[in-house]
Amino acid sequence: MGRKKISDLAKSVADNGNGKGNYLERRDPATAVKALDMLANGDSFHTVSKATGLTWETVSRLKARHKMVLDERRAMLAEDALEIAEGLRLLQKEKMRMLAEDPEQLARTNIRDLTLPWGIAQDKFLSAMGENKVTIEHKTAAPSLEDAMKAIEEARAKLKAGSMEVITKDVTNETTQQE
Repeated sequence: MGRKKISDLAKSVADNGNGKGNYLERRDPATAVKALDMLANGDSFHTVSKATGLTWETVSRLKARHKMVLDERRAMLAEDALEIAEGLRLLQKEKMRMLAEDPEQLARTNIRDLTLPWGIAQDKFLSAMGENKVTIEHKTAAPSLEDAMKAIEEARAKLKAGSMEVITKDVTNETTQQE
């Protein structure tokens, strides 16, 4: 069984944990690594404090002691996010070209399906770079009218495929005419 790779954040915590003083890195290295990982991922001090039980001041001091490794981690995460955003941008561009050549498919495609993933990736890239000061939550509310109509048509087709045709004959008038 192979050894697990130790992250740069964990190494930085271990280095500070060996020093003198009442540092969090020395008392609770797992919490220190968790807090630093959250900070590197762009979480706010409030979010880190709430998740770890640390005070704002402790999180602030922890961040200051590990600034260099956090900056390196953020740069790596930003690079990953940029690669994802660029890949989605290229896929979106190709999908747009394909849709432009197929009007029927274009009519069936919801624009939200094209732009939402790209927007999320851009948001994450800017957040990792420290340039995005606003947190945007991507929530899907009720389905769009287009989505609802599509679901209804699919349900009708499924119901029709699983049903059996029954031919009926109105016999109410026949009994009255025979009397």
